[in-house]
Amino acid sequence: MNMRSRNAMPRGQGGFTLIELISAFVIFALGFSILMKTLTDAIHTTRQAQEATQAALYAQSLLDIQGIGEPLKEGGSSGDFDDTYHWQLSVQRYQLQATPGSTLAPAAIAPGQPELFQLELVVSWGNQYLQHHARFVTLRSMAPPRNGNQPSSGLPPGFG
Repeated sequence: MNMRSRNAMPRGQGGFTLIELISAFVIFALGFSILMKTLTDAIHTTRQAQEATQAALYAQSLLDIQGIGEPLKEGGSSGDFDDTYHWQLSVQRYQLQATPGSTLAPAAIAPGQPELFQLELVVSWGNQYLQHHARFVTLRSMAPPRNGNQPSSGLPPGFG
């Protein structure tokens, strides 16, 4: 027996060609890059959702304390929650307005009745290239000052 014939493969049972290997590698690389892009997008979306949730939590905590301890006053203020999140608050008296076609006229506020204030809070975060903003608007009822110009808590008589 000849050494050549023992190591030689029969025709039709050869290995992969170079073209087949390159094609398989290209298909694998495309699939892997699509997978990486999908994972990167998912991480980015998750981070944006986390940042928006943090902004909403900060906003809720700031809006919850407005009008507690001291009466609401018209005007604006601003500040920082931390190094990343900044806020601007605007407080205005809210006047009920009649809608077109309505037969009801806006009610005048009688003395001693609670007043409505509109609070608008804008929370901002991000860097100089990409800023994000979340706007929160709510109405707050504020009882008029009691005798002696003490602020009222807005609670019914006997509770404050």
